[in-house]
Amino acid sequence: MITIKGKYNSANIFIDFIDETTEEQIKVMLDHPAFADTKIRIMPDCHAGAGSVIGFTSKLNNFIIPNVVGVDIGCGVYSYNLGKTNIDFDLFDSFIRRNIPHGFDIREKQYSKNKQLNDFVDELNPVVKELNLDINKVVKSIGSLGSGNHFIEIGVDEFDDKWLTIHSGSRNFGLQVANYYQEKAKKYLKEISTEVPKGTEFLPLNKGGNKYLEAMKTAQKLAHFNRIVMAEIIIEFLKTNIKREVFSVHNYIDFNDNIIRKGAIKAYINDSVVIPFNMRDGLIIGKGKGSAEWNFSAPHGAGRILSRRKAKKEVDLNEFKKAMHGIYTTCVNKSTLDESPFVYKDMNSIIDSINETVEIELMVKPLYNFKAN
Repeated sequence: MITIKGKYNSANIFIDFIDETTEEQIKVMLDHPAFADTKIRIMPDCHAGAGSVIGFTSKLNNFIIPNVVGVDIGCGVYSYNLGKTNIDFDLFDSFIRRNIPHGFDIREKQYSKNKQLNDFVDELNPVVKELNLDINKVVKSIGSLGSGNHFIEIGVDEFDDKWLTIHSGSRNFGLQVANYYQEKAKKYLKEISTEVPKGTEFLPLNKGGNKYLEAMKTAQKLAHFNRIVMAEIIIEFLKTNIKREVFSVHNYIDFNDNIIRKGAIKAYINDSVVIPFNMRDGLIIGKGKGSAEWNFSAPHGAGRILSRRKAKKEVDLNEFKKAMHGIYTTCVNKSTLDESPFVYKDMNSIIDSINETVEIELMVKPLYNFKAN
């Protein structure tokens, strides 16, 4: 464990080494007045991110920096145990490409088979109006994958049960919420003639911060329905039943315990958790141990060791193809070099770090992986 001290706070980081850029970003946060008076704990998969270090957790205080949670509000990973179903991956891949919009694409029309989603659309309207967005575009984004590290995966555990895993977030809606309120924070600091490092502008809860939190709740719900809709579409195609489902959200504020988790997941005692590593090594299903020292949290993945720009320059496509041997994917090409297994920390470094906070139940190895490409 590493402890870093700053002007207003200190942070425990649950790994023995971090790179200089990550350390500098953590130090900036600890020297910032908006991070005072709260317990900061940083997960072992930490790395530098836009606006905040990835792996950050703390209790919500009287200030909010929209860039901490960032633009993909509510991003998370949902896994479904499908039992011993047989899947033709040629047909499955064709179905995914035709029926799950990915990249910048959204649905041609609103998904209408989920009553709870239909009810949620009414909740969307006030936030959509405040942000001056097109409600039809927002609604049609629900049930779309996005790009980057978002994925759809079929894996198999040691009992030969198949697992469907979906990683996605709030799409463009979360981006708009984050940017809108970060601009509000910039204006607020200008009004009170206060300067902070660029991108860390903040709002007190009673000066607009609470409105951001309300918009965030809506974005987190949208992200939830986004994953649910994709799962419903896929499971209907597979004509199978769900034996178990595990939901882990990793980019959000939990309004039950008021803990901010940026690249971290909830891990209270007996909470089921899913932690994916990379598209070659798969994921773990586990149970939380409820560690107060860890802010009742766990890592959300393996954590990047190469930026996207560096990955595009340094990762060899042939080595990427070799690494994915035996896994059905039509997504290994130049456009996904920045998502190859080589850009993430070794999964064992994460597994070795989480004993205090997570009990591992199952390893799920990938059979099929899809990323936007």
